[in-house]
Parts: sequence; C-alpha cells; structure tokens
Amino acid sequence: MDKAALIVAALALVASAAVAEEVSVYTVPDDVQDDWVLDGTVEELGNQPNFPTEEWIGSDEVSWGDHIPCPSEYQAQLPNRQVLITNRTGRDFPHVYYVADPQTGLTNWDEMVGQRPYLITGKAFKIDNLGENTPLVYESIAYDNVFQAGETWEFVIQEYSNATVPPVGPAAFGSVGIANGSGIGPAVTLSSGSIITPEPTTMSLLLVAGLLAVRRRRR
Repeated sequence: MDKAALIVAALALVASAAVAEEVSVYTVPDDVQDDWVLDGTVEELGNQPNFPTEEWIGSDEVSWGDHIPCPSEYQAQLPNRQVLITNRTGRDFPHVYYVADPQTGLTNWDEMVGQRPYLITGKAFKIDNLGENTPLVYESIAYDNVFQAGETWEFVIQEYSNATVPPVGPAAFGSVGIANGSGIGPAVTLSSGSIITPEPTTMSLLLVAGLLAVRRRRR
C-alpha cells in the first residue's frame, strides 16, 4: 500500500469514528488484580436510544454458571452476575473494559477509572480471560479476546450489588458518561456501569504513522 492509500485509509477511519461517544478518562492505580492504565480519550459503547448504531451494543443478563473471576477476592456474600453483550457497531474492538458507576459494587476490579473533570471514580476491569482477573467466559466467534463485529460475549461481575432505588441490573448500559460522569448529559438513563474501548481514531493514526516510518526507512 502506497503513502497516498495509507492516508486515505486513515482519513476514512477518522471519519467513521467522528460520531463516536468520546470521553476523556484517567486511571487511579489499585493493587488488586491486573495492572493497566487508561489515560486519554476512549469511546463509550452502550444501549440505544442514547447510543447511535456506531456505538450500539445489545445487552442482557443471563444465568451465572460457576466461573469465579477472582478467587482471591471472592467472599461468597453476594451473588455473581453474568452479563451478555452483543457488538452491533460493525467494528472490531481488541481492548474492552467495564467501569462501574459509583453506586455499583463488585469484587473483581483491577483499577479505578474516572471521567475528567469528575473526581469520583468507578471500579473497573478489562473484559478478557488473561491474568489474575478473568471475567470473560464466552465469545461467540473466536476465543481471541477481540470483541468482533456481530459477536456476543458473556462476562462475570463478581459479587454484584447496586445501591440505586430500585436497584439497577448489571446489564444496563443506557446512560452516557463514565463513573461519576454517568447520566450527566441531557438524556439521562439509569445504568450500572459503562463499556469502554480505547478511541479508534488515535489507534489508526498511530498505526499509519508507524507504517509510514517503515516506508521511509526502507528507501
């Protein structure tokens, strides 16, 4: 692929992501389970009608099997809840995270993630089957930790609780915003948490920059 084609491809990716629900986030490290950092722009995925097709995931609660994501943190005091999400966006996402709203409790979080400029963070974990925290239990297309277009995932929220009155179920992803920023916008819909992924525009531009650098070195 020549330089012009690379630039056109990058611009197409940027244009397709322009409608995305972009949110600036930060991570407060917590030495509970797996270590990672999200700092900067991410894309939030969620339920319609507040999220357009480009960000649309279907979700539901299904019966919990017997998987415990974090045995070391498991207290067996509250029920584990299993959530189903289906990727309706038409795009693939190689890194997907769950961030609980402040009123949601769980025991299998990795780090604390917040939305700028709000100070209250939510318990968060990466939805995968790697490391010490392994919430992901099912992938309908391929077991590769990539949330592919049209794919259905199932993951476990360990010892789920919700303090909203009445309580909100674990599969509700209807409000825009993360952690203490959830539901701040004009269309307020209750949710238990947020599904987020690193913003694809940034990822595509970094990829193109790397490919162009390789071309320059080869000349």
